[in-house]
Amino acid sequence: MKNKFKLLLCIIISTCFISVGCTKKAEPISTPSPSIPAKTEVPVKTQQKYFSPYTGEEVNKEILNNIAVLAIVENSETARPQSGLNAADIVYETMAEGGIPRFIALFQSGDSKKVGPIRSARSYFLDISKEYNLPFAHCGGSQEALDDISNENLMSMNEMTYASTYWRDTIRKAPHNLYSSTGKLRELVKTKGYAKDPTVKLKFDKSYWNDEKLDKASSILLKMNKYYNTSYSYKDGVYLKSMDGKSSTNNEDKLPLAFKNIVVQITSIKTQKDGIHLDISLIGTGDGYVISNGKFVKMHWSKKNPTSQTLLTDEDGNALPLNPGKTWWNVIDKSTIVDIK
Repeated sequence: MKNKFKLLLCIIISTCFISVGCTKKAEPISTPSPSIPAKTEVPVKTQQKYFSPYTGEEVNKEILNNIAVLAIVENSETARPQSGLNAADIVYETMAEGGIPRFIALFQSGDSKKVGPIRSARSYFLDISKEYNLPFAHCGGSQEALDDISNENLMSMNEMTYASTYWRDTIRKAPHNLYSSTGKLRELVKTKGYAKDPTVKLKFDKSYWNDEKLDKASSILLKMNKYYNTSYSYKDGVYLKSMDGKSSTNNEDKLPLAFKNIVVQITSIKTQKDGIHLDISLIGTGDGYVISNGKFVKMHWSKKNPTSQTLLTDEDGNALPLNPGKTWWNVIDKSTIVDIK
């Protein structure tokens, strides 16, 4: 009995040693830390901006791609009020025969369903078209102008050749009743292959015209001759035009003709040998004024040749910018009385 007990005790002790020897200490389990992705730079999308080459104002791409056209518009008393001038980016005004002024208007950013009355071309209006390299709407012209159009193969949109682009308004009597539209003129431009890239690079700077040190200009009067005068009054950031003491408006909606900039380019205007037609010097140099934002600056202008740009500089010879917006550009004779207040 005693021997059996010893045997049992030996078995139990042996079993314990075997269990302890076979048991391994558990090793800690290492949990891999999650990987942190590197920060990536997200590109910032910048929306491209577009600016009108003729007004300096921001426009959308569709407007930027509008075809630019010129139109010669009458300004006799029977032609007033005209149609479409308030949609023009730039309007040039100068003399024609008999002391009566005439316009050539540039349309690009704006549209008008009615433009006119359209009248005949003169050689100095052709010089403006050559400066901008743009097609122009007209009805006939002086013999000198017609010869220039033919000899230089200019981009003429003469009503006498392209009658379907124009119409007569029966409310007025001829020849003061010929009209077109920017839509019709642009269609003709596409048909003729006249669409061109801008060649004139006008300078614009809004901050320049915020300078309170500039001379004030709340009103401008231009006494062109004994038959005609025009004036501009500053209101709400624009200049409102009057002709012969009467406010100028658009015929269809009666809105005033309002422009951000007024340019006064002084040059020589002389009667030709025929005693009727005029020579207007647009090539060379001269003086004048640029007026905007209730202020004015005396300027010098220069133009090298018929196709070069008219450059504007201040009295120190620095480039003189326009204010972003529409411009009315007066080309006047040295004898014109200019009164700026």
